Amino acid sequence: MEGNLSRRPLPTNEPNYAAGIPAKPAGMSSPAKAIWDCLIAEMATSGVLRRVDGYVLAMLCEDVATVKELEDGHRKMVRDLAKKARAEKKSLPGNSAYAISRTTEGRRSAATISDLKARIIVLSREFGISPSSSSRVTATYGTPSMSPIEAALCARKLSA
Repeated sequence: MEGNLSRRPLPTNEPNYAAGIPAKPAGMSSPAKAIWDCLIAEMATSGVLRRVDGYVLAMLCEDVATVKELEDGHRKMVRDLAKKARAEKKSLPGNSAYAISRTTEGRRSAATISDLKARIIVLSREFGISPSSSSRVTATYGTPSMSPIEAALCARKLSA
């Protein structure tokens, strides 16, 4: 579908930043760097990146790394509570995850994780890496890439 369905004039003064792979910002944590490398490897061939996107992409990577760390800590709190209840021969109402959700620390931890996940979803949409947003984000450079399976199948057809 092409054209302007709303029939309003399209903005003419929007910024047009140079396409390209952004440089990895200094000061990122090690887990965030690993996430950066993975995302850049996947997104580089799609043509959606601009060099100016580096700091926002770094924020996404740091948020993902932080959520993983917080979730690990939350699970440890649940395990420790269960271990403590067993040692004291006490039963927990529901289960240990439910019991931790009834504590102030558990609620704070869950709320922080939830807030960061919401921010990750928003940032993921900006880069077109969430399932619902990938169809509305368009590439600005490069050629469509072929998956290794497609390349193998095409090469086989061409050589046959």
